[in-house]
Amino acid sequence: MKYLKFLIVLILVFILLYFFFQNVEFKMVIDIIKNVNPLFIIVFLAGLYTQFFIRAYRWGILFHPFKKNISILNLYHYSLIGMFINTLIPGRIGEPARGILIAREEGLEPGSGLATIVIERMIDSLMIVVLFFTSLLFIDSSNSILLEKLKSGGVIFLPIVISIFIMFYLINIPGIFNIVERILRFFLRIVPERSREKTTDFLLSFIRGLKLKLSFTDSLKLLLSSVLVWVYLVPFYWYLMQGFKFGSSISILDTIPYFSLIVMSAAIPTPGMAGSLDAASKHGLLELYKNSAGQSIVNINEAAAYTLLVHVLIILVIVVPGFISFSSKGLKMSSIKKVGEKTDEMS
Repeated sequence: MKYLKFLIVLILVFILLYFFFQNVEFKMVIDIIKNVNPLFIIVFLAGLYTQFFIRAYRWGILFHPFKKNISILNLYHYSLIGMFINTLIPGRIGEPARGILIAREEGLEPGSGLATIVIERMIDSLMIVVLFFTSLLFIDSSNSILLEKLKSGGVIFLPIVISIFIMFYLINIPGIFNIVERILRFFLRIVPERSREKTTDFLLSFIRGLKLKLSFTDSLKLLLSSVLVWVYLVPFYWYLMQGFKFGSSISILDTIPYFSLIVMSAAIPTPGMAGSLDAASKHGLLELYKNSAGQSIVNINEAAAYTLLVHVLIILVIVVPGFISFSSKGLKMSSIKKVGEKTDEMS
């Protein structure tokens, strides 16, 4: 089964990279990248790196119902560790791994740590959709078929995310929780007796953790930091565009649909976003930015050059500090794989 998953991911990466490299002239792409002023690259790297501290602060708020004094440095380390693992191993096991690992270090139930990850991802999904729709209030989407398709998809996706949040709340109402617990224990009879109770406790702590019991102040901080996590990054992607010829024709607001698209593409579980980010970014640049005649203002080599540069810089800013954080915690990749396998078994 493990090798089948690997094979599927490998085929997916190959297909996505094929579409990315199609019709691209490599020499021209390299020349375009060489002509980018290093200042644009430095500023972009600074923006990518500093976001980790905002993410760490927000993650700490999600832990407040369980523990309030987790250091932002520890949260920062495990945020990077999760991204570092995702870069190296397919399947995005870095997400559950970081939640479980920090919970263990802080003396919390692993299920509670995993619940913070699920809530964080759901909040991110909601924020991206809201950010995307807000940008459409100020930009003209009539020239781009892709933008219209994204708008239609967002209309479907938004109520789904909101419904899941409501489910998180309802499932923890005492009467409903008792029913869920009985159903869970019934189905977990298939689990070997030696690990059944441990698995049950983990899943119940995870379900309890899905209900956010935050004060009004913490809820406000969570909302503002969640908005900041994503709004903060958009100007840096726009600023890097200014290092390319097409950049002067794209405003910060115009950058939001492109940014939303590549964030959504990151949900595809390829290692290091290989293929997924590349295909989405290139397609987005070519199809989102068109003139009144319906022609793209970005040529295919510029789209490939910007995409490759962005991807390399993202990997660089994750791998280098991520490796430092991973090493500082004395972690081994074998133990991370075991965490991922256990999470798969419980899902």
